[in-house]
Amino acid sequence: MEVEILGQGEPEHAVIGLIHGDEPCGSEAIERFKRSDYSVKKPVKLILANEKAAEKGVRYIDCDLNRNFPGDKESSKHEEKLAAEILEEVKGLEILSLHSTKSYSNPFAAQSILDKEDIEMIKDTGVRLVSFMENPINCLGEYSKAVTVECGFQGSDNAAKNGYRVLINFLAANNVIDVEYRRSEPDMFKVFETIEKPDYEFTAANFQKVQKGEVYARRNGEELVAKEDFYPVLMSTNGYDTILGHKAKKIDKKRYLKLLLFGE
Repeated sequence: MEVEILGQGEPEHAVIGLIHGDEPCGSEAIERFKRSDYSVKKPVKLILANEKAAEKGVRYIDCDLNRNFPGDKESSKHEEKLAAEILEEVKGLEILSLHSTKSYSNPFAAQSILDKEDIEMIKDTGVRLVSFMENPINCLGEYSKAVTVECGFQGSDNAAKNGYRVLINFLAANNVIDVEYRRSEPDMFKVFETIEKPDYEFTAANFQKVQKGEVYARRNGEELVAKEDFYPVLMSTNGYDTILGHKAKKIDKKRYLKLLLFGE
């Protein structure tokens, strides 16, 4: 793990890349920022997490880092030990974690927790879409105040460019650098079902409504037909070994925020 603080004093924010070693967009965005001419007004912590996996071009060495928080400093498994070390580095900080996918070209936030603070942090990134899967998986965001942004197709130049734009917007919105930024009002989608059909060809489009009765995947003449309206999230033909992806419903933002503030 490489950790660097830019600026003087104790940082309130951190940017993390390489939670997964085969997702280089975060490290490329961070390195580009370090080479830039931006003047840092407030300190920020920059972390390249799983460098060991990145050197080998693999997602992880022993186990998926983003499924093994809070980790164990005494573990013999690389990622379990690394997870504990990362949490020490980011304790008390607001975190932007940069990732990439095999399913979608544009940046979006992907959360397993979505409270009012998370929503405000997501607005700081400028992204227009949020997927929310209320399913604890021992990821970074469950043990810290983190926003995860999927920046684009894994390994693509576009993902690195998107990651850099998101990083700059996030830092500017938090007064770390002085540059114009925008706070978004993203559409939010809550996952309600996982489709365990990894060997199907996905024929619809992520974040675009699939109507009841519409075909959204096929294999050898067999078709998957929507039983209800839904929005695909992280669906792809070759993205996962065990699933096709997820179905989601679009969240009524005003009602959701009201529930967060006042309860049922």
